Amino acid sequence: MKEYLLEKKVWTENDFEKMGWHDCNIYGLIFQNTNTDNKYTTDLIFDIDYIFKWVSPIPPKLNFSFWVSPCSLIFTDAFALTIDIDRRGGTTDLLEIEDLYLIDKIEQEKNKWIYEWSIDLQEGKINFKSSGFKQIVRQNPIFTESQALTLNQRNGINFDIK
Repeated sequence: MKEYLLEKKVWTENDFEKMGWHDCNIYGLIFQNTNTDNKYTTDLIFDIDYIFKWVSPIPPKLNFSFWVSPCSLIFTDAFALTIDIDRRGGTTDLLEIEDLYLIDKIEQEKNKWIYEWSIDLQEGKINFKSSGFKQIVRQNPIFTESQALTLNQRNGINFDIK
């Protein structure tokens, strides 16, 4: 299969309408404290496999293939966080995103926005507010039969924001 042409390496809330996180897997999340001009904030960072493209099967093949890349999904100045995840069903898989929703967008000051997000998971929900997001593509997409890369393919778990 030929190489996937990546449109850009950094995506933001301005790209939200053309993005989709359905079936993307979460490897972990961290809280990163930042200090800008003596103002302390916390970024919420997810290590995910982002599915850039679903490839329809060509008969006699029955299953989809995917172009997948490890990405750091960073929600800047995150607050009002609630996490409700129930893994009692016995699953040991990664957390899988059902969808990511923009619930509300409010102009706090002139050209300064607060976004309210909901990440629906197969196993629960994560809700929070932030001043926006950046999704950083850490390596070019890989063509695979799976929606999740192996740790070797994605160079381990990583929260790199560069």
